[in-house]
Amino acid sequence: MRVGGHDIDVETPDLLILRIRREIFPADAEAFGAAMKAQTRGGTAFILSLIEGEIAMSATSRKAFIEAMRGIPRLVNAVVGASFGSRVLAQLVATAARVLARTGFDLAFFDDEPSARAWLRAQGCVACGAPSGPDRSSGLS
Repeated sequence: MRVGGHDIDVETPDLLILRIRREIFPADAEAFGAAMKAQTRGGTAFILSLIEGEIAMSATSRKAFIEAMRGIPRLVNAVVGASFGSRVLAQLVATAARVLARTGFDLAFFDDEPSARAWLRAQGCVACGAPSGPDRSSGLS
């Protein structure tokens, strides 16, 4: 799905892929948050953020993004291709989300997508190869 200059894709059952380019506007941030909520499984939203070039995000956009994350218990975000400035921005947003939205936010940076997917797998992302675990819906082990 195209959102502004960005793309949002889903790998079932539990991975959201954000291709982020240039500036993130408030409407983009709201769409990212809505996609994260829709893709949250078992209380966790797994995100693979692919950064293309320098990104920018105004205070208004950051606020919209943090508001959109309210209600998501835990975000696990693997970021690929972020410059130093983009890393600082991502860490700022993650810290604000932890404090203001009371969201768990695990954030890691990678030089390549395979490394990012390996980390997401280790965090429990089934789309990245983690075992799905036993079905406990019946109450039986």
